[in-house]
Amino acid sequence: MRALARFCLLCLVPLLLAGCGVRFAYTQLDWLVPWYLRDYVTLAPAQRTELDRRLGALLDWHCRAQLPDYAALLRDTEAALRAGPLTATQLDALLGRGEDLWAALMAAVAPEAAALLAGLDDAQVDELAAAFEKRNADTRKDFLEGTPDALRERRIARMEKRLRSWFGRLDAAQRNRIAAWSDALEPNTEDWLAHRIAWQQALLAALAQRSARATFDAELSALLRTPEARWAPDYRERVARNRARTLDLLAELGNGASARQRERLLTELDRLASQFERLACTAPATAPA
Repeated sequence: MRALARFCLLCLVPLLLAGCGVRFAYTQLDWLVPWYLRDYVTLAPAQRTELDRRLGALLDWHCRAQLPDYAALLRDTEAALRAGPLTATQLDALLGRGEDLWAALMAAVAPEAAALLAGLDDAQVDELAAAFEKRNADTRKDFLEGTPDALRERRIARMEKRLRSWFGRLDAAQRNRIAAWSDALEPNTEDWLAHRIAWQQALLAALAQRSARATFDAELSALLRTPEARWAPDYRERVARNRARTLDLLAELGNGASARQRERLLTELDRLASQFERLACTAPATAPA
């Protein structure tokens, strides 16, 4: 059930649309802390039972209310690729639908998350803070440490790896286009990490007041549902411009794909849509063991 939970909660359209990098599931991970508590905090048996109970209820709603929409979105993406040529505007609209699904998911998660997190004791909150620090140090090492050339090569390699899972082997022209995309991106990784740390600190501050449940619930709901409200204006603008550059890249690669690459991409979209269609609940879901 934990594997299904991760699959359902993290296989969102921003990741499915060729690993586009606009709102990677990796950058969302902190927002899903309530469902990853076992990875961050040592839980007592009663807390593990409560997490599984609430997760089971959430998954019942999720597979009933959202998985059919995921499948439909993937089918529409497949149809747009077949109709071609695909534009960045079309991709933006498809991505927007995925983000709407994400917003609905966060609205459903917020009250369950509040109930789970309010039950942490002080030692567990300290453990959570230490886990944040460790993961932030690991993230800084992976994404910010090294020479500019090394960071550039790693950024290009990450995108190529994501795209290969959809297109297969990339040719020289495609790799050059990805390198040009990387060079055109406006630097924001430092700010991204800073905003992530600020979000974590806001969560920890809210947890310090968790005994005042009405205030805590409202603060946590805002953190989960509108984290971008805390973004600095210049950072928001850079994110938007980088998003546009990424969608241009994906449209260009999709339209210029070889027959073999195109067939692989369509096959992957069909496979994922079929998975969601099979997972969608047609009868009440059972709670996890």
